[in-house]
Amino acid sequence: MKSTTWATGLLAAATVALLGSYGPAQDGKILRGEYFGQTPPGETAQLFGAGMISTGLPELNTVFFPGGKEVIFSVQSGDFRWALVMAREEDGRWGKPEVAPFSGEFGGVDPFVSYDGKRVYFCSNRPLKTGDPAKRDYDIWYVDRAGKGWGEPVRMGTPINTDAHEFYPTLTKSGTLYFQSRRPGCIGQADIYRSELAGGHYVQADCLPEPVNSAGSEGDTLIAPDESYLVVSTSRNVPPPGLADLYVTFRSPEGKWSELVNMGAAVNSPGAENAQILSPDGRYLFFTSRRYSLERPPSTYAGLVRAFNEPLNGYGDSFWVDARIIETLRPQARW
Repeated sequence: MKSTTWATGLLAAATVALLGSYGPAQDGKILRGEYFGQTPPGETAQLFGAGMISTGLPELNTVFFPGGKEVIFSVQSGDFRWALVMAREEDGRWGKPEVAPFSGEFGGVDPFVSYDGKRVYFCSNRPLKTGDPAKRDYDIWYVDRAGKGWGEPVRMGTPINTDAHEFYPTLTKSGTLYFQSRRPGCIGQADIYRSELAGGHYVQADCLPEPVNSAGSEGDTLIAPDESYLVVSTSRNVPPPGLADLYVTFRSPEGKWSELVNMGAAVNSPGAENAQILSPDGRYLFFTSRRYSLERPPSTYAGLVRAFNEPLNGYGDSFWVDARIIETLRPQARW
């Protein structure tokens, strides 16, 4: 059963103290090369980007651009509020993360980079008109490259966005869009929707049937580039309901989805797992985990400060695993 961490009830103001520790080289090491020069994982998930993406801050999402020289992720900056952060490799070394030019003033989370690297989809509560206050719900937006920078964000219209929350867009190579919506009229409190691209426009979004959706809540979902599987973050099948695990469901040639298969202890933990995404080359599965390394609070103030300023404090860190683990679970699929 999932459990909460000792850090959960501590003051949110402690997050402010973490900001000073944020940077790509906390220990003085310069990060170079593909995936920050980190040794690739096997079929057991490993912490990714310690001191760069995984710090004492609450981080979410780890999305690399094609070529592997840019990355975008999210940092929680308050209650139901996030900022998009980017870093890039230049002259053989990774620079310090900076808030994305299209983020900061309003919430920004759940980025997805197009397969050509020229567009970033993301979710935001930014207003529809300049000067208006932030919206009460999050919508799906996108922004295109403009020279060496970025253009103005564009809100995806209906039938993708509604007056309810829309989160976590992922796309197939053919452009079919999967996302989470909390709109009424489907199966549960939060459900996964699918919309095909036809004539340059997205058609009416369809709510996926059971077993993908359920009476509970389905969170982030990663669609395979060829639409052959979905990796879903959900807390189902954990009595009593606990924190979310990653599950995979496979699509048959007839288009039917299998029962969800839990990805197991090699991926999941007593904390929550979500924000799953493939590397551009498809070799690795990245995800966010709120696992923690301490069983009880530190006994000294210095230990408490150190725990807050390091990964594995339960707030959320980046992990990665060899993506081949997905196919090893296919024999467990049942329709």
